[in-house]
Amino acid sequence: MKSQAILVAIIIVAFALFSNNLKAQQHRNCGTMEYLQHQIQQDSTIVQRLVDQEAAITNWKKNAHQEKSIIRIPVVFHVIWSMNVHNISDAQVYSQLDVLSADYRRFNADTANTPNDFDSLAADIEIEFCIAHQDPNGNWTDGITRTQSNKSAFDMSTDEAKFTSLGGHDAWDANYYLNIWVVPAIVENGMGGILGYAQFPGGNNATDGVVIGYKYLGTMGTATAPFNQGRTATHEVGHWLSLYHIWGDDNGGCWGTDYVDDTPNQASYNYDCPTHPHTSCSNSGDMFMNYMDYTDDNCMNMFTYGQKARMLATMDSLRLSLKTSGRCQANAIGENKEQIKFNLYPSPASDIVKLEWNFITNEKFLEVRILDLSGRVIESMHIPTAYNTAEINVTNFKSGLYIIQIQNSAQIGYKKLLIQHQ
Repeated sequence: MKSQAILVAIIIVAFALFSNNLKAQQHRNCGTMEYLQHQIQQDSTIVQRLVDQEAAITNWKKNAHQEKSIIRIPVVFHVIWSMNVHNISDAQVYSQLDVLSADYRRFNADTANTPNDFDSLAADIEIEFCIAHQDPNGNWTDGITRTQSNKSAFDMSTDEAKFTSLGGHDAWDANYYLNIWVVPAIVENGMGGILGYAQFPGGNNATDGVVIGYKYLGTMGTATAPFNQGRTATHEVGHWLSLYHIWGDDNGGCWGTDYVDDTPNQASYNYDCPTHPHTSCSNSGDMFMNYMDYTDDNCMNMFTYGQKARMLATMDSLRLSLKTSGRCQANAIGENKEQIKFNLYPSPASDIVKLEWNFITNEKFLEVRILDLSGRVIESMHIPTAYNTAEINVTNFKSGLYIIQIQNSAQIGYKKLLIQHQ
């Protein structure tokens, strides 16, 4: 266990390193450690809380907990824009969700790029991310809020993105959602170049979450190389789940720590994409392909088992409520909803699916949605209630299991649909 003094020293050195990075603006810049320093300046008890958390994580690991099921974290994206280009598409937002789940399950396509000497350390974190389909009032949502603002840059130290009163958007209750704010730009002391920042567990609920620049989110649209494969969010969510930078933020001193046993001691951050082995601190090679380094998106491809233990310990303690929040579930839209009964056929289906229902309503339209198993809306349509049938063409859908949901303001129903192409 590192002492409180060591932890404070890491934060101070990280601030100096961060400031130099801003001036260079040539590679990845994460603002999390400098943001943490701002928080400590406002509330000095945060340091002791971090020390206590380290003790709790160590104790959790000693008890050898084994997660028995996949953890699914509900995510809401707050898109804040001042120009049309900042108001990124739903598809770009959802592409980020896909990357998060793939990276944290080690389903990412570039696992083959992990060097052989690190491959046995690479872990499936067994955490997935899904779009929230209940808002804080229990109403259905697509998991994206959109706010037009008169600001084109958001100050990190004052958390402008996270408050409606400051031109951003108020957080949804962080006990039940991972809030991700997408902004035109992040600045600190008038300087830009910050890709994103996160709040470590245990902080203010109103500011809890991750902030990312719109050029660094997802894999399409405005996503800009070399940070256009969604790994900025993977990195920042790692901080949100208690991970530190892999080099320990000691500015090349080789004394810092990320509190993980199976990551090599590393002098400083790596950027661009080095050739393995790239050595420092007398190691046999930096783990520069780890998501918690500073390399380009196409160079990152792994977390370790030690990092997994920290994240699962966090989910079993400070973020425990997220494990059972239920906000991912498309059918969990208020317990007072009456259930709509409807028929769906055929299933399995390969081309046309027919829906039939028979109920009384005064509303003019019924909404029909198709969702994948992560809760993402694949397609939606409005059907006049004068009809009691609908047809959906699923020819272009991938084979697999889907959820068909129909609802109005007072009623809801859902069924599973298996699409199976020859």
